[in-house]
Amino acid sequence: MLSYIKPQWSALCSGVERSESTGHRYIGLDLLRGLAALVVVFKHFKTRLDLPYLAPNGYLAVDFFFVLSGFVIASAYQRQLRDGSLTTTAFLGKRLIRLLPLIVMGATVAAILEFGRMDLDQTQHMRDVAIAFVFGVTVLPILQTSLLHTPTLDQSVFPLNTPTWSLFFEIFANAAFALCARLKLYSGALLAVVFVSGIWLLFAIASAGTVNFGFNPNGFWWGFPRVVWSFSVGLLIYRYSSFAPKHIFIPASVLLIVVLMSPDTGLPKALVDTIVVMILMPAIVFACLNADLDPFTRRCAIWSGNLSYPIYAVHYPLVHLFSFLAKGMNFSPLLQLAVAVIGTAVIVGFSAIAYVAFDVPVRRRLSLLSKGS
Repeated sequence: MLSYIKPQWSALCSGVERSESTGHRYIGLDLLRGLAALVVVFKHFKTRLDLPYLAPNGYLAVDFFFVLSGFVIASAYQRQLRDGSLTTTAFLGKRLIRLLPLIVMGATVAAILEFGRMDLDQTQHMRDVAIAFVFGVTVLPILQTSLLHTPTLDQSVFPLNTPTWSLFFEIFANAAFALCARLKLYSGALLAVVFVSGIWLLFAIASAGTVNFGFNPNGFWWGFPRVVWSFSVGLLIYRYSSFAPKHIFIPASVLLIVVLMSPDTGLPKALVDTIVVMILMPAIVFACLNADLDPFTRRCAIWSGNLSYPIYAVHYPLVHLFSFLAKGMNFSPLLQLAVAVIGTAVIVGFSAIAYVAFDVPVRRRLSLLSKGS
């Protein structure tokens, strides 16, 4: 057992997730995406435990992830797709191998925890969990809430593991990117997509009063302009990455944390969200491309980057569990905050184990199988 765990554990400490095409990883962005994933965890503890001061703008981390994804995917795959050395099918296979194992794990953990609830109509609840599980592992959103017959699960398009909604849109953006890259659509087409999706997103934010949509059936369709805008801007950043500034990683990082963690300013939410999504998030990604970190911080950044996706993909059912226990014990707000902090630490540990013992070996095995076929 130890002979298996040790080499897998070393994957967490190494640059195993560097780009397949270039061998390069943007270390500053690795550090920030891990921090952003933790903010998402805090945001969900805030919602579950009614802690209004804990990461109230954490939902904006998703828009940071979308911009970051567009840049990283273009950096890793755009040249290969355009010159034909990587087919669209092979690219999509790589992306599904990257995303699906932890999507399945997140849904499985959530289903196991739901089956353990004894205070519900077990027959109907188990049916709803089974339906939600099938939709979750196949990354198909449930757009009709009537499909589930009890209100025991979240009223989201992925009721077992709500954050899967953004992974659905990530897969959509990846597929659209591959098609456009293969068709060799250049700057003019990309600028047109950025412009049209920007207008569409402005309309969506004005209609909803916030950019916090895409995860529930009513706001699901607004998720398309949300991902298309940010992902396309990420592609644009890659195109002009040679102009990225140096030596401003620290102020850009501080700005990201302030944006995600700051309390309500009293300004209209639609205005704040528009400024953050359409100006600040792209600027932060652009400003952090040339981060120069010391050896210890680089090591932390590699851990952060490698754990960011496991944290995001599996944290939600564990947040639900910790919050359910805390509310059942009628904890004070201070103790509930302690639950959020301790729960986040447990989630990070669980995510590290999931990454080492499940995610890396499963992806390696699937990659070998795909090459063999």
